[in-house]
Order: sequence, then C-alpha cells, then structure tokens
Amino acid sequence: MLKKILLTLVIFALVITSAFSAPLRFVFGDLGQHPEILMGFAPSYLLSGVGYRGFELREGDVSEIQLLLGFGYNQRKVWQDKYTGKVIDKDPIVYDVLQTDLVLRFVQGFGTSPVAGKDLVSLTLSYEGKLEANVNSMVKGKLRKNNNTSEIKSLNSYLESSNYQGSIYPDLKGDHMMLANMVNFQAKLDMMDDKMTKSDGFVAKADIKWAPGALNHILSGEADFYSLTLNAVGAKTIFEYAENGSDLFTITLVDRANVNWTDGSKVPVFAQGPVSLGRKVRGFNTWTYNTQFSAVNNFDIRFAGPNLGVKGIFPRANLFFDVGYGCGKYFNTQYDGSNFLMSTGVQVTVSFFDFIDLGYQVSYLFSGNKFTDGEKRVVGNFTFFLDF
Repeated sequence: MLKKILLTLVIFALVITSAFSAPLRFVFGDLGQHPEILMGFAPSYLLSGVGYRGFELREGDVSEIQLLLGFGYNQRKVWQDKYTGKVIDKDPIVYDVLQTDLVLRFVQGFGTSPVAGKDLVSLTLSYEGKLEANVNSMVKGKLRKNNNTSEIKSLNSYLESSNYQGSIYPDLKGDHMMLANMVNFQAKLDMMDDKMTKSDGFVAKADIKWAPGALNHILSGEADFYSLTLNAVGAKTIFEYAENGSDLFTITLVDRANVNWTDGSKVPVFAQGPVSLGRKVRGFNTWTYNTQFSAVNNFDIRFAGPNLGVKGIFPRANLFFDVGYGCGKYFNTQYDGSNFLMSTGVQVTVSFFDFIDLGYQVSYLFSGNKFTDGEKRVVGNFTFFLDF
C-alpha cells in the first residue's frame, strides 16, 4: 500500500511539473520547534511550498507566484495577566497550538542588483490564512521551571474559565479556535551577496501586515491589528582563507537594525511573538517586553568553518552584542511601558544551508531579565535559528 501511495505521489508531481512547462522551485518559509520534543532540536512545524516563474511581466525581471503550506505543533508561553494585561514574571500561561497555514504570494522584481541573479527591488503582495487550535500543553500535570517551579495546568485552568472572553489574548477566546486572514505587502532592496560561509552587501525590507476585524471573527478567536516593520542588514567579510575555491575559514561582520510598530484593538498571540522586544534581543524570552513600538540593533562577528563533507553544512561561532528599546502600550491594554534591553554572548552552532543553526547560546544580560530565569545575569539556551 505504501509503495502505491509513493508511486502515485511521484506520478502526480511529474504531471504537475510538466503541465507548467517551466521549472518549479522550492520555497522555504519557516520552521518551528517545540521545546518539549527532543529539547527543541527536532522541527515540529514546517512552512514551505513552490514558486512558479513560467511568465514574465517585465523583461529580465522576476515574476513569480508562490504557494506555501504550513502544518505543525508548537508551544506558547505568555506573560501577561489574562484579565488586566499586567506583566507577570512567574507562572506564565503555557499551552500548545496545532497550526495550519496557507500563504499565497505574488512577487515582482525591478532592476538589476549588483549581485548576479538578483533583482534590485522586489515587491511582494500576499495573503496569509491561519487556522489554529490552542490546546493543553503536552506536559500538562508535570513540573517545569519558569522563574519558579510550578505545575503545568490545563488551558482552561490557566484562563479560569472554559469560555474566556479574550480580554488580553483574543485568539484564546471561547473554545480557543482561531481562523485568521491577513494581507501583507513587502518592498525589498537586495544588494546582499550571501554565500553561507560569508556575506557581503546590504539588504533592506519594509513590511506592512493588516488583519482587519471584519475578516477575523469567523471562529471564537478574534484579531484586528496592523504591523509595520523596517529591517536592514549589512555584512562585510573581513577575513577569508580558501583552498581550491572552497572557504575553510571566514570572519564576517553583520549588523541588523529592526524597527516595528504594531497596534490594534485585538493583537493575537501569534502576532505578538515575532515583534516582541524579548524575541529580538538575544538572551530573553519571546512574548516578553511586548509593547507597540520596538527598535533593536543586533551586531555579530561570525566565524565560519569548512563544510562538513556536505556543501552547505558547516560549523559557525557568533560573538554578538544586542541592544533594544521598546515603548508604548502593552498589547490589548491601556498600560504604558518602556523597556531597555542589552545583551552580549556567543553562539556555537552547526549551520545547515544557512537557515538552520543547531547549537547552544550563552548570554550575559546587561539590562533586563529573562523571565524564565529570574534575575540571573548569565543565561543559556539551545538554538535552532540565527535571528537574522
């Protein structure tokens, strides 16, 4: 039976590829990991798909339609009181989410980048659909340390209701089911020559994401927000040792500036995580220090070694220094806050094709606290990605 299924899938893929009469390319979207599954080293969520370039609206520039599908199982850990929104520094709400995503994009390039094979400017318009079932943690009833040691409870127990009204966490309202619909526009300037073990150049992106309330109350969960992001990365390889055209050792300086404003009457948890100040300053927790405005600078000195037998797999060590500031109202509250975070440290990883970095990170926190570790200045954690 399995052989028949595999054969059917192969034939289907060949038919689809032939029907387009143009090559399809693989498009990677995102990976996620659940910290309770092999300590977070095994991917528990994947977003990926295909891009079709069988047409050209502007001669010599890329025109592409992308379709991406995502499915997986992730953990969320949130740190605000579910009724008032006041920040709590222990006993967070811990739960899991079954997540399914659909992303449809249209990408149009303009002009020629100094880097061969790239358009100078790319404009992307996309639709993002998301279906989430927020459920009890897979370790419900077990003890875990989150600043203090406490028992992981059921989601309804955390919310103190089986019909939570979604004051602070609108996607946990009612039966905790969320069907989200969002539109996104991105403008990208790309002059980055990224060869995995080394990078040189500059890339900048401006993103606008909008989830109108009229399209986001189909199930019990709700959303009504917008998010504006500016992200710029510059890189320069300052040392390179190569033999036979292959890099054996490189040192690269990388700097990123990220500015975000997110606001709305109902900002769901899935939208809070990526823009939270604690997510973007290394050494801190996602879903912490989450105010409307954040500005962060990440600086890396990256040491990359030779490929480990397979091109694209290589060891890497990063010395980093991060600083970030956030202010405005905490999401879905009337409470104002301002936070200044600063950290430094080292990441030692094995990089897989430059988008997965498995390893360990040690951080020293100059300012701010990692909520799970209380007032510790030196904190550590396993890593799965480079932050940029």
